[in-house]
Amino acid sequence: MSLPSNITLPLRVDYQNGEDMDRYLTDLVGEIQGMYENLTNNVNGFIRNNADTDQSKWTPTISTTGVAGTITYTRQVGWSVRQGIYTELWFDIEWSAIGTSTGKVYIDLPYKVTLSEGMPFIGTIQLGSIPFSPYTSSYVNAIPDTYKASVWLSKASAVPFEANISATGRFIGHIKYIGLEDS
Repeated sequence: MSLPSNITLPLRVDYQNGEDMDRYLTDLVGEIQGMYENLTNNVNGFIRNNADTDQSKWTPTISTTGVAGTITYTRQVGWSVRQGIYTELWFDIEWSAIGTSTGKVYIDLPYKVTLSEGMPFIGTIQLGSIPFSPYTSSYVNAIPDTYKASVWLSKASAVPFEANISATGRFIGHIKYIGLEDS
């Protein structure tokens, strides 16, 4: 959060005679009102107007760590909201064939994730058409300094692990992360 640092209120000495008192008070009230609006917007987490916010559809895709086969999609719906470098994504990806694809599965992101220590950008994901019975939870994690999010699974009394690509599947989810500015 940044607060205004250039507050300049009109001084009474700048108004030479009594007739200027109305103009002085009008200018003073105007400056104070503007200062209050700026502070309120900053303190309350000002949401920028549409001119400053990129709200758009994007076409989500998946990729793998192993062989890159041809993936046949049956659904690719994505929405992104980007305010500065703050990035929020919703996605619904479904595929019916993976060709020769192998390895861990990733969701390709439209904006690069900032470089950070650890993996702080975790989102939610619902798995469909994937054998889910042994798993108790799933999540998606934006990988720092990449355009990718990994899909993680876990089950009772086991260490979480990255999911492998399956022959068919569906990911429905949401993730927030700090992205890098486009060059």
